[in-house]
Order: sequence, then C-alpha cells, then structure tokens
Amino acid sequence: MKYLIACDLDGSLLNKQGELTEKSITVLNHLRRQGHIVVLATGRPFGGAISKYKQIGLDTVLITDNGGSIENPMDTTFAKQKTYIPLEVMHQLFTFTKSFIVSAFFSTEQVVYAYKYDPRLEEFFSGVNSNIVIEKEFTELSVEPTGIVFLIEKESMPTFEHYIDEHLGKTLSYRLWGIEPKFGIYEVYLKHVSKSSALHYLLDYYEIPKKKWISFGDGINDVEMIRDSGFGVAMKNAVPEVLKVAKDVTSFTHDEDGIAHYLIEYFKLNELK
Repeated sequence: MKYLIACDLDGSLLNKQGELTEKSITVLNHLRRQGHIVVLATGRPFGGAISKYKQIGLDTVLITDNGGSIENPMDTTFAKQKTYIPLEVMHQLFTFTKSFIVSAFFSTEQVVYAYKYDPRLEEFFSGVNSNIVIEKEFTELSVEPTGIVFLIEKESMPTFEHYIDEHLGKTLSYRLWGIEPKFGIYEVYLKHVSKSSALHYLLDYYEIPKKKWISFGDGINDVEMIRDSGFGVAMKNAVPEVLKVAKDVTSFTHDEDGIAHYLIEYFKLNELK
C-alpha cells in the first residue's frame, strides 16, 4: 500500500547550506516510482519552495506557509487552498502591539511587507523573497497575510500573548520561535491551520489511511505534523518540542542526509545503501 511521506525543508530535508543533496533526491524519486506520495510541507512561502519542488521533480501537492497554502504547481485542475488572516484582525493586532514591536513582516508570492524591517528576519525564516520590500504600518495595508512574524520587546511578551489569547483567541494562534536578549520571535497564524491540517486534507485527496502517513520535521512549526502523523519522525537535530511528540528519531541530522538514511532503512531500499 502506498504511503504519504511528508518532508519539512529547512532543518530537515535541506542541509546547512539550504540545499538538496543527490542522495535525498535519489531516495525520494525511488519511492515515488514505487507509488508512494512524496509531499513537501514547509513554512516557506511558495516562491521560496518551488525551486526545491522542481529540483526533486515532484508532481504532487505542495504545502507552503505552514499549511496556509495548498496547491499543485503541476496540475491546474487542483483546487488551490489558501487561508488568510482577516484584514481587520491584522489591523487590530498591529494597533495594539505597535508600541512594542521591534520588527514585523509577512510575505506574499513576490513581496515582503514589513514594519521596521530588519534583515535579520531572513536569518530566522529561510526562503523569504526580499527582492521587493514594502515598509509600512500594517494598518495602511490592504493585503491579507497567511501568517505574520513579530519581534516583540522582551518585557512585553506576556502582554502580547495575553492579548491574542483573550481578544483574538478564536481566530489566531502563535508560536514562540525563540528569545533573543532583547526580543521574542513570534509567528502568528490562523487558529487550526498547520502543516498537520493541510496533510489531513491530502490524506483524503490521495486516499491514504492515517497509519500510512510518515512525516519528518525539526522545528516548532512541525509539532502538530509530527504529533498527528501515523508515524511522526523527528530529525536528530530537532527542537525538544518535536522530539517530545515524535514516534522515532533519525540517526543522522539534516546535514547528514538524515531523511534519506531513515527512508532507506524503513522501506528496506538495500540497493540504495
């Protein structure tokens, strides 16, 4: 029976240079020829993921924006799914948090929209296309985001979290990616939208039972996907939150072809050892 094999990109399928290796490409295509469904599930926007999709040679559905976008670049008949934070909600959150925002941004296919733009944001979130940066207060924008990254002054982090929980909790959720000396790094996104929710949609689309769903991930945005998979596998280099919910852990890191090695053993691809 065919499997759904979902791979995160940064920190999982890609090495430290953010590149695919020939070994990974070979293993994934071998499994595709056996009839399995290989899907990329990434926090990158579409523009930051499509080159990796094409490099592998995929023709399956591509999940970007941490589940906010579901589309098949090779099939125009596939009904593209894209979910956005409502404009009035974005404006409300920005208005409340403006006084303690260090920086904030969100991206579309071609443009990065930012408030107090900081190039360091690109270090936190790979694949962001900053060729065009429009820097404005978010209340001046009429573009709805799939998610927003906020750098919040450290002393205001509890205020930020409390406001979302109390006033926008029915619509929004947030992830804390890390804490720097002067600020916390948050991703704000639509409640109930995640890589996991997107992959549940694909289980139905490809008619694959949950027990045949394998996922690989390393970051905080992979927790739901690894937790909910039939068989969620954390990378050796994964954060503690992912390791805690995983059913197994790769023996090698993302910089050592961890996913490729794991799949060779799991599917007994002895010819590829």
